[in-house]
Amino acid sequence: MAKTTNIGIVGCGTISGAYLRVAQEWPILHVAACADIDLSRARHRAEEFGVPKACSVEELLVDPAIDIVVNLTIPAAHFDVASAALEAGKCAYNEKPLTVTRADGQRLVDLARAKKRLLGGAPDTFLGAGIQTCRK
Repeated sequence: MAKTTNIGIVGCGTISGAYLRVAQEWPILHVAACADIDLSRARHRAEEFGVPKACSVEELLVDPAIDIVVNLTIPAAHFDVASAALEAGKCAYNEKPLTVTRADGQRLVDLARAKKRLLGGAPDTFLGAGIQTCRK
């Protein structure tokens, strides 16, 4: 049986509901914590989806149980949250865009390599099947 990976969701706004629903469908994923700068939002999402812990972003980042930080914050915060996760020894996955500047994106890639951690991001639909079909 595959190892269960503990994920922590940072940013409990609208898009978090989609991530939390999909995570329930994957037995190898366990959402261990929800965090938001507005703790009441983190508590609401945790209760709604049966997540065992709602906490501050700082608490989530230092939690040794978290393997991957799923960063659903606003794009301007993507670099800061992902780099803090990598510095804390966690893998990081950002909602699109990876960062708001190419330079910050490169800094994250370099940091992930240096820390020997995985870095990922949601694919943009800019060149997806729908747009390609429209172009044809």
